[in-house]
Amino acid sequence: MSKIESLQTDLYRIPLRNTLSDSTHGVMIDFELVTVRVRDSDGVEGVGYTYTVHAGGAAIAVMISKYLSDLVIGQDPDLTEKIWHDMWWRLHYAGRGGHQTSAISAVDIALWDLRAKKVGLPLWRYFGGFDPAVPVYAGGIDLMFSIEQLLEQADSFVAQGFRAIKMKVGRPRLREDLERIARMREHLGVDFALMVDANMKWTADQAVAAARQMQQFGLVWLEEPTIPDD
Repeated sequence: MSKIESLQTDLYRIPLRNTLSDSTHGVMIDFELVTVRVRDSDGVEGVGYTYTVHAGGAAIAVMISKYLSDLVIGQDPDLTEKIWHDMWWRLHYAGRGGHQTSAISAVDIALWDLRAKKVGLPLWRYFGGFDPAVPVYAGGIDLMFSIEQLLEQADSFVAQGFRAIKMKVGRPRLREDLERIARMREHLGVDFALMVDANMKWTADQAVAAARQMQQFGLVWLEEPTIPDD
């Protein structure tokens, strides 16, 4: 029976080519990527990761290296569910969301990746998947793009083969969002799958009002119209 021999955590800052922004989180200049590499006594390595936007990555990395690493090392890598519960209860008093679940998630992904590699399967196949092709959509952090930039980005996505696009909403005035959606719908056609994401910009009443006015555009979904705590 193999054992987990090592757990390595690394933190990377990934600068963004262009400064981005959405309706609630302000200016974004970089992402923080936290990677986890778990190696067992047979020499097989699994890789997992999580990320944050600009802040919090260091806290996640420290949480993994200081509080989860010793818990995972020495365990049977096939007992993935048990290890998940061990990690959950180790961090339980520190909280049940945010950095805690991001840290657990990165390790958990690495453990599942390890199990799949040990039997020579890609993870999607190991989980029972039968089709390597799945529907996907393209999305940009494009709230502050001009309409011309927004349409140019859409053309780029279409040229790459995407048949669904998600755009940001939550401009200072709702009429700006409506104009941008209208231009995108006109540009892409009525049958193109188009979604919007407000990044929790509105109150519940504002969200309902916005959704009613956006209904005319045949959107697939309206994502995060308000904060989940509202």
